[in-house]
Amino acid sequence: MIIIEAGQRNAKSFEAKVMFAAQLVQRGYSPVIDDSTFPDKTGRFLKYEAAPLLANISDISTSGLIVLGAEDLCESTLSTIRSYSLPPETMINAMGRFADDQAYIAATSKLSFALGREVNVVDLNELQPRPILEKSISPLAAMPHHKTGARHGTPELFLFLPIDLLEEPETLPVLGAMDHLAGFQLNIITGGKGKELVRKTKFSDLPIFGLAELPPTALATLADIAVFFGDGVPGERMANFSLDLLKHSGVLVDCTASGAFVSCGAPAIRGPQNLASLANYLEHTVIPNRHEIGRQTQTDKWLMTNSIERLEEALHLPAPPTEPSPKKRTNPKTVFLPTNGNGLGHAQRCSLIASEMPRPPDCTFAAFPSCIPLINSKGFACTPLVQKSEYHTEEYANDLVNYLRLQRTVQTGDRLVFDGGYVFDSIYRTIMEKSLSATWVRRGLWQPGQVRASSLEREKAFDTVIVPNEAFDELNAAYTFGRKVHQVGPIVQQSAQGENDRLKLRQKLTFQLGHEFDELVITMLGGGVATDRSAQLQTLCALLERRPKCLHLIIVWPGSKVSNGLYGWKNTRVIKSKNALALCQASDLLVSAVGYNSFHEILYHGLASILIPQTAPFMDDQEKRARAASDRGLASTVLDNEFMLLEREITNFLDNGKAGEIRKALANTDLPKAGTRDAAALIHGGVEK
Repeated sequence: MIIIEAGQRNAKSFEAKVMFAAQLVQRGYSPVIDDSTFPDKTGRFLKYEAAPLLANISDISTSGLIVLGAEDLCESTLSTIRSYSLPPETMINAMGRFADDQAYIAATSKLSFALGREVNVVDLNELQPRPILEKSISPLAAMPHHKTGARHGTPELFLFLPIDLLEEPETLPVLGAMDHLAGFQLNIITGGKGKELVRKTKFSDLPIFGLAELPPTALATLADIAVFFGDGVPGERMANFSLDLLKHSGVLVDCTASGAFVSCGAPAIRGPQNLASLANYLEHTVIPNRHEIGRQTQTDKWLMTNSIERLEEALHLPAPPTEPSPKKRTNPKTVFLPTNGNGLGHAQRCSLIASEMPRPPDCTFAAFPSCIPLINSKGFACTPLVQKSEYHTEEYANDLVNYLRLQRTVQTGDRLVFDGGYVFDSIYRTIMEKSLSATWVRRGLWQPGQVRASSLEREKAFDTVIVPNEAFDELNAAYTFGRKVHQVGPIVQQSAQGENDRLKLRQKLTFQLGHEFDELVITMLGGGVATDRSAQLQTLCALLERRPKCLHLIIVWPGSKVSNGLYGWKNTRVIKSKNALALCQASDLLVSAVGYNSFHEILYHGLASILIPQTAPFMDDQEKRARAASDRGLASTVLDNEFMLLEREITNFLDNGKAGEIRKALANTDLPKAGTRDAAALIHGGVEK
């Protein structure tokens, strides 16, 4: 392991350590950062970048030490590296930009005294006489990368704009027009304030990246052309991004006021400083010649001087143990990542799709603990993720751990399938940093106010978006459009159960529960996480207690918390089961919440049901879904506060023949073809007709 240190203890120096260490990882080395040097104030995105690199130095075997920013050494850094007590064979290097010979000698003396041995100190002024950014802590060396996109397809344009330019009234209309041009795919890079500014306008659907949203190395693998506006080079992150872009034959267009890139000698093209002129310049000058520009860039002497290979030589680092291009698995995995570990609907939908994949054994899962029994019961392995807890000091603490777990689980070349409403940082970063082929299974029917640009902007990370349709047209909504968005039929579990199977299961229940019954009522109102359903459950227990030949089963998933008050009723039993559908098919009446999965299982299996929607603001619009069925005479809708209506409907279903009417109506209803196989085909790479 190579320890990466910096001369000063501040956030800027720490970020420089992280960026340089990430470059070494890409080269195949094993760098680490002392976790005791983690600054008190660190931005959220930087924490994700730093997390895989942090280590307790006393727990590792050290092969080297590299100190950045050696021109400005603080006592804390010197004390820390002295405490390492590195063995004599440890390779020790330092680098910095020294104002004169005296500064170089002073730094060398301090380091040698602290470590008790001679240190190889590299003066970056000599190694990189014309740097892309003069005052930088990171050495800013161009890295070769594996280009994931099609170099001969539509080029990906990354356009950096400072906030003052975004605030000019003509800027956003120009960007809006550029976003619809066919010659390139527009991506905007700006600071956090600039991103928030755009979100609040009618141009909020513009594809936009925050400056620190992804590591520079990850951004560089996405880009074909980068254009910079503003006064100069906007910091070390964008300098790193520019160098890496050039190293993999990208085109750098310098539209800065000072010509900052061109003036340092970088193989950049001077572009127009007027944003309105940029589109024509790109389409008629840059794009037709971009392959030749990239070819010539590779032989540029300035780029060679500022490349990682020259820095490695100066630091006497051994040859990288792996090739710069990431190796792919012989048999790529498809990793399914369902969210909402309490509702279980995401996990069930993913398991249905995984079972229809061409090679289910190549499918695996990463999920929250409450989903794991369901996933394992379907025959799939699962990496456990960490759920959010009130004990976490930061709201994203669990996601930071999940990011580390996903980084270990998923490799370049794998597929990732995410099923959920919000793309967490752990998922987004894993996809982008590992250049994964990714699919978003995104259920619709959001409640009013839930559809926001911030919820959908990370769609850019996915190659494919699959929208499982609802059974009825008025429930289907399109939130985004384009070639990557595909609608499929409802993804629903299907189970053929004959009358003999139904009778056998009812007899089995009589024997196992010791309860004779003529009527079987099933209640499935959810796990109580979204809404407290205790009042409805107690009401149902009381109503069904009056019916002497009734068995009332409250079905919950194994591991769910159940109120002790439900165990005191003679006719009611709480059943923890993984096979809820079979029990529902054996019932005379089902009282159910109206989640996507349970709703479609009711329709596709012809179950007589009373639907009680969940109404939590973060859930989909269950009431609209329930009304669509009840308005067609296919179910009955009862809201969670309509207790008298619930009592009347129980009587109507069990005594007045409504259950039979509902079953007959369902049997005569044409429902869309299930879309499970089509979803699996889309993930695998082709649409099944």
